[in-house]
Amino acid sequence: METNELVILSGKYLDGTASDAEKNALLQWYNAYSEEELTAILHAAPHEDEASLEARMLQRLHAATGTGTATRIHTMRRNFIRVAAAAVIIGAVAGGWLLWKNTTRQPPAIAKAKTGNTAVLVLEDGTELPLDSAHQGVLSRQGNTVVSRSAGTLSYQQQSTTAATVKYNTLKTPRGGQFRLVLPDGTNVWLNAASSITYPTAFTGRDRKVTITGEAYFEVAAMPEKTFTVTANNADILVLGTRFNVNAYEDEKFTSTTLLQGAVLVRGKNNAHHLLPGQQALVTATDLQLIRHADVNAAIAWKNGLFSFKDADVPAVMRELARWYNVDIMYQEGIPEGTFTGEMSRTLTLQQVAELMRTTRIHMSITNGGKTITVTPE
Repeated sequence: METNELVILSGKYLDGTASDAEKNALLQWYNAYSEEELTAILHAAPHEDEASLEARMLQRLHAATGTGTATRIHTMRRNFIRVAAAAVIIGAVAGGWLLWKNTTRQPPAIAKAKTGNTAVLVLEDGTELPLDSAHQGVLSRQGNTVVSRSAGTLSYQQQSTTAATVKYNTLKTPRGGQFRLVLPDGTNVWLNAASSITYPTAFTGRDRKVTITGEAYFEVAAMPEKTFTVTANNADILVLGTRFNVNAYEDEKFTSTTLLQGAVLVRGKNNAHHLLPGQQALVTATDLQLIRHADVNAAIAWKNGLFSFKDADVPAVMRELARWYNVDIMYQEGIPEGTFTGEMSRTLTLQQVAELMRTTRIHMSITNGGKTITVTPE
């Protein structure tokens, strides 16, 4: 296979636009080498870091495709190395890619899960309105604000600027659901699974304040005269107009805020940090850490229909699967060791995920009517 063709095919595969014939061509290139050859080429020695491993992979691509220029090799790195480098290589199959770092286990499979735009709107008086396909159009009129639903989005529109009594609503997504919300000021919010946001039906005064649990992505409407504050666990995030992601699940170690655009101030209990685009703040009950070069794409992968992992251990992977598939996780014979790196599309059934995960030597037994996963190493 020529260099240009390999670059094009791998790029189309990663973008999800490759045809079956193109996927087969990429697989044939991969399968042209024996497992022993690939292991010898790609398996890092204990002292070898990822950079040197990638360099060896590029040398192998160079030899395999006959390319003779450093520029073309560099181009290939950006397209194919995501599939073929780190600790082991995985064949190109639909759905994404994952790398499993453990000298005693095999490479992992690609997993997908289904998505669902489902949520419940809780009004101030406790009334719950399921946001399913049966509930479209105007759902409620609260003071000067009209609440409506269409195409998987809940919207608030203020009909006048006349002062009115402010009420508070809560939007909740179940495990396995996600939803988009447009607040009265035009701010867009995407809620991940098992999350909630509480907010006023109208923003009055000089402050816009909301509270979240779980995970949410914000595109805040720019209103310099009105600050926007998100409260999540032990963190307060203050913004004017920006795009950022907040992960505040109670079963995660940190409340993380990742900034994509604009500027925010993240305050913990004892200190605070101004974030610049590409930075991340990790907040605990007692500490706040600044990550200067965060993986922004990984932080918002869920919004784009993907799981994204980097050196994630088994419990971290299973926590995300539990939230998305609405299952409980149990471990038999202890928690398997090792880490995952890569991306997974969220479109396969739980059974398909279980079947694919078996290639990692991790067995997922589905019981209790699909509500429980028991994890055991094979």
